[in-house]
Formats: sequence, structure tokens, C-alpha cells
Amino acid sequence: MVSRVACALAFILPVLVKANPAPQRPPPPSNTVVCARAPAPSFPVSVASGFRAGPVLGGLTIPRGLTLDSRGNLLIVERGKGVTGHTVDNNGCVTRSRVVIADTDLNHGIGLSEDGTKLFASSSTTVWSWDYNPRTLTATNRRTIVRGISAEAHRTRTLVLSKENPNFLVVSVGANENVDRASIDPAVGRSQIRSFDLRRIPNGGAVFNGPQGRVLGFGIRNGVGVAEDQRGVVHTIDNSLDNAFRVVGGVQIDVHNDNPAEGIFRLGRASNPSNVFAGAPFCYPVWDPSLITDSNMRIGDVFSIEPESEFNDGFCAANAQRPAALLPPHTSPLDITFGVNSDSSLYVTLHGSFNRAPAQGYKVVRVPGRYTRDGWVPTADPRSNSSFTNFLTNTRDEGLCEEGCFRPASLVWSPNGRHLYVSSDTTGEVFLARRV
Repeated sequence: MVSRVACALAFILPVLVKANPAPQRPPPPSNTVVCARAPAPSFPVSVASGFRAGPVLGGLTIPRGLTLDSRGNLLIVERGKGVTGHTVDNNGCVTRSRVVIADTDLNHGIGLSEDGTKLFASSSTTVWSWDYNPRTLTATNRRTIVRGISAEAHRTRTLVLSKENPNFLVVSVGANENVDRASIDPAVGRSQIRSFDLRRIPNGGAVFNGPQGRVLGFGIRNGVGVAEDQRGVVHTIDNSLDNAFRVVGGVQIDVHNDNPAEGIFRLGRASNPSNVFAGAPFCYPVWDPSLITDSNMRIGDVFSIEPESEFNDGFCAANAQRPAALLPPHTSPLDITFGVNSDSSLYVTLHGSFNRAPAQGYKVVRVPGRYTRDGWVPTADPRSNSSFTNFLTNTRDEGLCEEGCFRPASLVWSPNGRHLYVSSDTTGEVFLARRV
């Protein structure tokens, strides 16, 4: 989202100073040659200390979801093309590429079974699996796993194969409009994340909002970013409401420029869903309480867009789970992944959005955290608006991002934690951040 300070969170009015974190300096410019035969970046990037970053692939067709197979091959969903596979060397650089699945309906979601022999991918309406051979980068014998997904508005279907419980597949489905009123009922099958036991999928596939799908969380407007932590707990980050408002005395008051926050929610285990209510379509987390002038709100509280209806502030406070951590409004988080081994941070791709003046996002950020017996928790207070640090950013002023920028969509760590791959869909690139 566009900022007048390169790769930082913007202060647009003095009154907002308390609601916005202190501006962060971008990491130093990266030496962007990480692979000798890789293309130059469309836009230069900066990366955090201890890493080098640059493209490993360019000229791709809207690269979205990423995963790594059991041999370390990089698999990419290229929207409008299918799934492509790329062998990599010890430095993480691509040595060979081929089409694994040619299917123009595949648009985002991808995952692999724990044993690496089943590949999963999604269209707007359906999730399929294939028998997968990582040696030959081939996929055969397509089978329908989940069907009957609503295909309106938000059309990405994130997939997560549980490592703790390998028989379970997690599927995310967003709202069918900005305020999807019917989705307050989890039976509708929108604005929610469900878990499916792959041992109980009927012939022809399970209907998404049928009995085979158990609700991990609902009231999640568009939880594109979904990941399982090292303890087997599933988390999501919501793409929160656009054009946020409050209806007070019959008058619609605009509060959208710095509300609502993008919230990170804990959903429980894939094998034992928590049925968490995250608040949508009526309840959202506060980022800037100064814009909500009719009520005494604090950062991290949950506000209603219709405070004089039955879904009022009291309803939201009593029923909607507060996020575990907050990220800035209108940054459009599209993926999350947890660090591996001793790295206890959460990494988030902020794709960027123009539903704010100035806009912001267009980077990968790191949310420090720690592990308890019950899973990952962020280090920052849940009411903090400085829960993150910049990790991989554009070097150009975010105010120029309407003209073009690195826009991260998905990310995946190598098992040894040395390589982080990040797709940039609008520029057709995949970047590699390599530890040095």
C-alpha cells in the first residue's frame, strides 16, 4: 500500500500517530544476484540482515501458491497455466523446469501429502488430488476431493496438509462480497476454513459445506493465509473489510482508512477443530480507535459496523475472538508460513492494496513469536500495532507501487531453513531469500 516513506507504514495525519507504529527503515538494499543464470528483478528489493535476495525465476504466468516436494523441487501454481515443477541445486537456484499439470482452472492452492506421493491443487470450486512422482515431476490419476465451493467474489482456495495429522486437509473459502451477511451462519459455507479427513472422502468428493467438512473457523472474511505451526496448531490471517464504516443514527460513517486491522487467528488442530468465530461479516478488529468517534475503543478491540443492530459492539465483544496479533489495514495478506527448526517467527506476504490513501503493503514481514506447549504465540501484546518487522521489501517508494512493484503472494521455506522462496504474481517472478 502506497506510502511516502519507502517501505514503511505511513502517517497520513497527525491525529493518527498514536494508532500507527513508528516508521521502520527498510532493510539495506539486497545484492540481487543470488543465482547466476536468473533474470534481473523487475523491481529492486531489500532484505533483512543475514540474507541475500533476488529472483530465481522470471517470465512466469501469475505465480501464486508454492510448495517444495520431498526431493526439494519447487512446485508453483501459475494461474491460467497449471502447476510447474522446478529442480533446484544446493544453492536454491533453478536448474530445470517442466509443466507438471496443465490446467487453466488452477488458481492458487497447492499442497503435498506428508509422504510426498499425493499432490493437491484447487480451482475456485474444486479441490483435486493426483498421484505424484517427485523423481519425474509428473502427476497422474486426478481425483476430486472437495467440490461444491461457492465461486463468487473471493476465488482462492488455500490448502494445507497437516503434518501432525497427515490424514487431514484444511481448505479456506472467502466471502462472496465485501459484507457477506449470510456467512454469519457457518452452514452457508463461506468466510470459513474447514478440515477434511481424507480417509472419509466419498466417491466424487465431499461437498465443502457438507458433513465431511468440520469448521475450524468461520467469520473469516477471506483467510487466504493459512498455516500449521510446529506444534500442529492451525493459524490464519484474515483479509479484513474494505471500505469499513459504522452506521450510527442511520448515518454511514467512513472509518476505513486505518480500520480494520488484518488479524491473525488461532484455529486449533486440523483433527480437532475449534469452530472459532472471527467476527465477519459484522465484527472487525480496531487498528485506529480515533476514527471510531461514537465509542471508546482501544487498539485490538472488536467493533461492529452496525452498532445499533443486533450485531452490535456488545455482540462482537462477547462472541468474536480477538486476534492474536494485528497487522496494518488494507495490506492484503495472502500467505503465512512459520519458520523452521529454531526460527520461531511467522512470515507474512503483504500483497498490497489500494483501499487506503496512501496505500501500504508490498512486502514480506516477520512476526516474532515463541512456542508454548499449546502452540505458537506472538511475542507482541495482542493490542500492539508494532507486532512485526520488515523482512523483504521494495526499495522504491511505496507511493509508486501503482506503477508497479514486487507484490508477494506466497512463500515456502526449505526444510533446513536456509532458503525462503517468495512468489510475486504481478511481476511473474519467484524470489529467493538465502541465509548467508
